[in-house]
Amino acid sequence: MQLSIDKNNLLAHIQKISKVSPVRSVTPILNNILFELNGNNLTLRSSDIEITMNTTLETSGVEDGSVAIPTRIILDIVNESEDGEIQIFADEEGRVTLKSGKGVFEIMGRPGIEFPAVPNITSFNNVKLENSVLKRMIQKTLIAVTKDELKPALMGVLFQFRNNEIRAVSTDGHRLVCIVRKDFINEDFEGEVIIPIKFLNLLLGYLESEGKTLLSISENHVKVELNSTIIYTRIIDERFPDYESVIPWDNDKIVVTNVKSFLSALRRVSIFSNKTTHQISLSISNEISKITTINPESGSSAEEDIEIEYTGDNLVLGYNGEYFKEILRNIDTEKVLFKLNTEVTAGLILPEKQEENEEITMLLMPIRLNE
Repeated sequence: MQLSIDKNNLLAHIQKISKVSPVRSVTPILNNILFELNGNNLTLRSSDIEITMNTTLETSGVEDGSVAIPTRIILDIVNESEDGEIQIFADEEGRVTLKSGKGVFEIMGRPGIEFPAVPNITSFNNVKLENSVLKRMIQKTLIAVTKDELKPALMGVLFQFRNNEIRAVSTDGHRLVCIVRKDFINEDFEGEVIIPIKFLNLLLGYLESEGKTLLSISENHVKVELNSTIIYTRIIDERFPDYESVIPWDNDKIVVTNVKSFLSALRRVSIFSNKTTHQISLSISNEISKITTINPESGSSAEEDIEIEYTGDNLVLGYNGEYFKEILRNIDTEKVLFKLNTEVTAGLILPEKQEENEEITMLLMPIRLNE
């Protein structure tokens, strides 16, 4: 393989595609980026097996071929190269020579044939979404996706496609976020799919405010084509929990308060909370809520009063302060509604007013307070 290419053009594409390459992998070939030249089209591919990403750019091709080059090395050397043309030569054994300016750099790569192929998918169901809608649904649900690999079904976002609405749901067992769009019309496909969080984070970087994105959904994969870039991901083949059965719609104790004021107070009090449990308590009575934390390990404590709108029985609830802050940051309105029931049941957190054609519901489980 032999080619010549502009440094900045190549760097932009390597930076984009390197986000898929695993930092460490038991399969060494995955620590590489595949360079595949066909005429004047250079295709770069990275994969962690679960996600595969292709991007194509124009170059001055001399001799077709392919080679897998270590991700970290090629990213670093192209980044540090002088502006201008970079020449890349590779033989069939995977030995790579890169020339930039007056520098010549030898890299030991791998034969391109060793790199995993693009998923072979023949049948798709297509769903087209406004970029702004898809971006908002991803951003709102990201906070509740678990990082616990023992709960694989919760390591992504559940998308449910219905004739007249689309839902996105995430939960980590402590929090739940459900966002429903009622202006979605889809006559071709009804069903649901759990999409991994890594793929959704990648997709966020491509969703401009205008335009639409086509999700192509097969039995085992989702594919998105974005101009010269194609991203595939395996679907999480697990059963998502019956989330609708755990949402306590009958909670009848309603607290209304200012989001910014409450969040600011929570931030200040949380500074003094236990760094492992992040435990805070919320004492609710007519017109006043007291946020409190006590950390016996450090001997520190904090409390702050917040004005609220509430009439009902007094409540004292325990929460993970970090979870509470993330949910409040997910509220776009000036005021927030807390719909509560008892000290040991889940509470609902809602915006004061829903967006047009949208319903967002967030749930937060309480924790048992230390005596």
